[in-house]
Amino acid sequence: MKRFFRKNAIRLLIAALLLAPAAVWFQSRGYDNAAMAGIPVYDNIEERSILADEDIQSLLEPSYFEYEAGHRQNGAGDAGGFEAKIRSIDYSAVSEEGAERVTDLPGDFGEALALTDQNGWAEYKFAVPEDGFYQIGMDYYALPGKRSGVVRSVQIDGEYPFFQAKKLTLQRMWRESGEPWQDNQGNEFNPAREEIFGWQYKALRDSEAKIAEPLRFYLTEGEHVLRIAAVREPAAMGDIRIFSPASPPDYAQVKRQYEELGYEETKGTRIKIQAEEASLRSDPTLKRVEDREPSTEPFNQKAIALNAFGGDSWRSGEQWAEWEFEVPEDGLYNIGMRFGQHYLNGIPTERKITIDGKLPFREMNGTLFPYKAGWQIKRLGAGEEDYLYYLAKGKHTIRMEVQVGSLGGLLDTVRVTSNKLSLLYREIIRVTGTSPDPNIDWELEGSVPNLVPRLHILARNIHDVVQSLYELGVEQGSSDISTLLEVRDTILGMADETRTIPGRLASINDLQSQLGTWINGLSGQRLLLDYILIQSPDQAWPKPVAPWHAKLKSSAMDLAYSFVKDYGGVGNVYEDEEALDVWVARGRDWVQIIKQMIDEDFTTETGIKVNVNLIPAGQMQALLLANTSGLTPDVALGVEGETPIDFAVRNALVNLNEFGDYDEVADRFRPGALIPYKYNGGDYALPENQNFNMLFYRKDVMSELGITDEEIPQTWEEAMALIPLLQQNGMDFYYPHAPNNPGVAVNEFAPFLFQHGGELYDEEGMSYSLDSPEALQAMEMWTSLFTNYKIEKQADFYNRFRSGEMPIGVADYSMFILLSTAAPELTGWWEMRPLPGIAQPDGRINRSTGGLGQTGIIFKDSEMKDEAWQFLKWWTSADAQERFGTELEALLGVEARWNTANVEALNRLPWERDDLDAILEQWEWFREREVVVGGYFTTRHIANMWNEIVLNGKLVREAVEEGVREINKELRKKREEFGLAAAGDGDGRSDQ
Repeated sequence: MKRFFRKNAIRLLIAALLLAPAAVWFQSRGYDNAAMAGIPVYDNIEERSILADEDIQSLLEPSYFEYEAGHRQNGAGDAGGFEAKIRSIDYSAVSEEGAERVTDLPGDFGEALALTDQNGWAEYKFAVPEDGFYQIGMDYYALPGKRSGVVRSVQIDGEYPFFQAKKLTLQRMWRESGEPWQDNQGNEFNPAREEIFGWQYKALRDSEAKIAEPLRFYLTEGEHVLRIAAVREPAAMGDIRIFSPASPPDYAQVKRQYEELGYEETKGTRIKIQAEEASLRSDPTLKRVEDREPSTEPFNQKAIALNAFGGDSWRSGEQWAEWEFEVPEDGLYNIGMRFGQHYLNGIPTERKITIDGKLPFREMNGTLFPYKAGWQIKRLGAGEEDYLYYLAKGKHTIRMEVQVGSLGGLLDTVRVTSNKLSLLYREIIRVTGTSPDPNIDWELEGSVPNLVPRLHILARNIHDVVQSLYELGVEQGSSDISTLLEVRDTILGMADETRTIPGRLASINDLQSQLGTWINGLSGQRLLLDYILIQSPDQAWPKPVAPWHAKLKSSAMDLAYSFVKDYGGVGNVYEDEEALDVWVARGRDWVQIIKQMIDEDFTTETGIKVNVNLIPAGQMQALLLANTSGLTPDVALGVEGETPIDFAVRNALVNLNEFGDYDEVADRFRPGALIPYKYNGGDYALPENQNFNMLFYRKDVMSELGITDEEIPQTWEEAMALIPLLQQNGMDFYYPHAPNNPGVAVNEFAPFLFQHGGELYDEEGMSYSLDSPEALQAMEMWTSLFTNYKIEKQADFYNRFRSGEMPIGVADYSMFILLSTAAPELTGWWEMRPLPGIAQPDGRINRSTGGLGQTGIIFKDSEMKDEAWQFLKWWTSADAQERFGTELEALLGVEARWNTANVEALNRLPWERDDLDAILEQWEWFREREVVVGGYFTTRHIANMWNEIVLNGKLVREAVEEGVREINKELRKKREEFGLAAAGDGDGRSDQ
């Protein structure tokens, strides 16, 4: 060996030298767990920002964690031995509208008070005997509504004690309306879910389940006023209870009780509950799902078997599912389940488990399900000891409820840290400005109080969260941990080299976005269940996964079937029968709903059989290739808004206005929604959905700035007058701009153009009209937002809206979904209004805007044109659109709310009244842009115009005229290519 080393010493030395940099680089990619070892621990540093009083967060209620911790620091504790019960009809005050007494509900309450809309509220007076924490609960009966959960807010003595009290959810109850159904391919489909009405009791809890116990309200001795107000959906109230918090016993106490009572372990019993057969659930989105692991029961090698429960849809706080079972004898049992938890990388998810509506013992309030790539068996217990549960002979229920509990405090710590980082950022830019010269030494340590200690404290807060996650069993190397470590190390780097901070301002904003995304990601507590076991302690636990040879066999058979199975078809497939061929460019879940509606409604009513095939969403080239090869379907849905004209110019589509009732069908939509689908005197598509921009603003921030709801900008002139006030206070206005996606530039510009009375093209679509006076004024106004008013050219509006840095701006309706589902702390503090516009001589405000949605088209090669038209009429009808929107939201949640183009159907979907009124007002001005041959050049050169004017300082007229010349060249070229008349070629009529 020594001889080998002597002989190869030089080679080994060279290899070591070459490998050393790689080793150093690899080591540097990791994160140092001892990074905080040399960082001081600060005890008396003033951490409060000098901007804290100006910060909009100071206007918001504290979080529950801050609220409870603050009172406990002042010596508060739980009150003891108190309970008061108030009948809902014994109110001290009630709203004139939205509240009514009801007497026709089943149950023991006789007469009850129902809050039926957003205007409804009721107040109750009560007294408590001592200072301390109390909890509140109520009996409620969810009344028929729009299928969403009931939401209420609670005020004590005229104030919300914490922001969670503004959005308290009371779940409805749902069950399957029948057995799963199968198509003629043997694939299984979820049955419809129906609502079950009845009284329920609930102690008020955080709607995101980030607090493991019912909410505590601090009350001083004496009389108080409780106000309960409706936020969403109608419901009646039975009794309202105010009571002292009670802590359930732990398992050790319960086990001693078992021994004292002489309970004995049962023998020889195993009850297996298939999780997909849940008897009740809180949400219609909770459904059966398919899993292809061979041990998942039941398993169907040849077709889809819905053999598991939950998954992606079972993730939101307080969602629960319940199962019924029956035990043959009194005694002690073990409980476990086969589960899959591969959703959060290394981080456990959590469930609260109750039996017969009660918590068996304290440990069941937060059962952790650890992360693993494959299936696992969860034995409810501690370490190697399985918990024992006493069950009397007969029927029982077991309920599992989503809970974030163990992570809740950590998520709140990260939220608070993100807010402090935002304040620190604003302090820094007060010194440096938003675009500081990186070559100047700004001496930030002398300008920003306690800069380095505050950075160290922020880094330690993040570090402590990481250590807490390790204690929960999260392994080092988890990608979710890495996000926090990256933030920590970036903050430490700024503290080490404060001179680099001005050049890293963008990094601070990135850190806030990362933290916001991290919080939202971990709030989703997904879990997949195969079955639940109730068994005697002498029974062995099953293996969680199939043996390797079973997996190998299953994979081989799946491969073999892939050569003969049609994966594009959905639902019943008619091979040797006359059937309409419909292609849908959407996700499989969406298409399955459409197919189920077709089979249940359309085919039943008309007798027309339909084959539905799935094509990838957005892959319009599949339709183009099908048209080229002569294999087009009869109907296509989910077609992008610019696509119909591409086919119409090739004479590939049916002109829909050739059908006698086209005008009647067209009346379902706003007239401006049909503009993009007109060509050469024909109409070639019907809109399915449509996007639209709205104005969003923070009510609290505007109030702090002295802007009332009545003074929110109605016109662009008013919006521009507001921008300097925002910027003086370290805030900004947002208008969407996507520099890396020039394809949307025309949509960003079109509202200004249409509101000024301009047009993109002449009447024949032969030449561009951007050099008109109206168009030049529109271009000047659009670009002046970025040149004269210096608003951000690119920003994450959602996160900066939440932080208050951009308290007002323009966004599409998806912003509404985000704020409704992922920003509970802003409940009641934001509003959606119609887009600002241009005042007209008659006093009206032109708010014209569009947003090209998706369409349905009929191909000219179809041999079933009349049947295809019947189908398209049915699909775009109010009834079909309402059902689809309802089923979709029931399946995927409010984040999948269907933005139907049918005006009547929009009114039926579960929008809040104020939001719906704002949308309908905006729709009065709905106006889509024209789509013409060669129009792709238009959006490209509008993006170029913006770049030339905003980035390069070119004059508006000069940039526009250059762009118009290029666009007109392309329009003429493309029209000549398709044999169409071009500008200057006579009467302008098409040769077709």
